[in-house]
Amino acid sequence: MMKSLIAGSMLAAAVASVASAGFTGYSVQRTVTAAGNIQYQVFANWDQSGLVFLNAFNFATQSGTMNARHQDTLTAEGEVGTWQAGPSVSAADRNDDSWVTASGLATSSGWGTALDPGFSNGGIVRDINNGAGWYDATPGTPNAIQAGGNQGGYRILLAQIVRDGSGADDLATFYLKHAFKVAGTTTALFAEGTFSIGVPAPGAMALLGLAGLAGRRRR
Repeated sequence: MMKSLIAGSMLAAAVASVASAGFTGYSVQRTVTAAGNIQYQVFANWDQSGLVFLNAFNFATQSGTMNARHQDTLTAEGEVGTWQAGPSVSAADRNDDSWVTASGLATSSGWGTALDPGFSNGGIVRDINNGAGWYDATPGTPNAIQAGGNQGGYRILLAQIVRDGSGADDLATFYLKHAFKVAGTTTALFAEGTFSIGVPAPGAMALLGLAGLAGRRRR
């Protein structure tokens, strides 16, 4: 069993801008896995139904380092591992592997996600490259955005980022843009935002505490 820890305000999405159709921002769920690693699941959220996800793109690191952990077969060959979700990762290891998805699933029915050329070496990287993206490789089976979450009531899982539980879990922030559409239409809609993983360093927490104390004194 995994111990789920829903991230607080430090993991809330800071939405850069919203285009249309009810996108309410990204959210991050933090979980400590049975193996002791730290798993972050990144969701895109909406406040309406009847939407289909198309692709994510223009990924960019704004601060910090992702330092993601991989568990697929390439790691046994001395490689870092790949961001491509795939059957090379066993069900037992899936919670401790990092991957991106356009289907919202990490099961055998959700492997239809492809990486664009922005991923160097076919996605064999520890951090997602700036400018990289991923998309639905099975457009004949629309990836409907399902009910879930509390940031509008509809969401889709876009990425799972796992960090080594014995290493640093420093705060890092990333930007992402994505496209979706209203089911039954052919017009792509676009939205963007930022999300954060990790926790602030002790010094940053102390500064936040001092800022809050100063604010109370002024009042």
